[in-house]
Amino acid sequence: MNMLKSIAAGVVLMMPVAAAAENIVAKTGESVAAFFRDEGATVEVTTDSVGDPNLKVEYYGNDFSVYYYGCDNNINCDAVQFFSGYQTDGSVRLAKINQWNSENRFVRGYVSEEGAARIEMDVLLAEDGMSPDDFALAVSIWTRAMQDFEEFIGW
Repeated sequence: MNMLKSIAAGVVLMMPVAAAAENIVAKTGESVAAFFRDEGATVEVTTDSVGDPNLKVEYYGNDFSVYYYGCDNNINCDAVQFFSGYQTDGSVRLAKINQWNSENRFVRGYVSEEGAARIEMDVLLAEDGMSPDDFALAVSIWTRAMQDFEEFIGW
């Protein structure tokens, strides 16, 4: 009987373990870009004005940018920021943006010097990144906030 238990335990140990999905990291532009591509999005990988990665994303009808922060010589970044801007030519008043910010937890809005309404959401990925499921949840929060913001400002 002990021999059967030993054989059974050995078989269990030899069974392949399902590969865990790799965490989403901000080391380069590729991990986040690959996430969006796997989700069916169109992604253009570029660089910003200082050479850090930058993504232009079209995700289920939502167009936005992903900026990278905390980079070391344009790699090994530790955070991303989802960004969307709206040419409103000053029609969205600061009081309205303040109302948005007081009612929304993760996404902040502001009015640029040129009068455009903008929203941003920072996501800290740190050294080890975030699981694909948790990153998908962050993206879901972001895309829902974009839609709500567009309605809020009458876009």
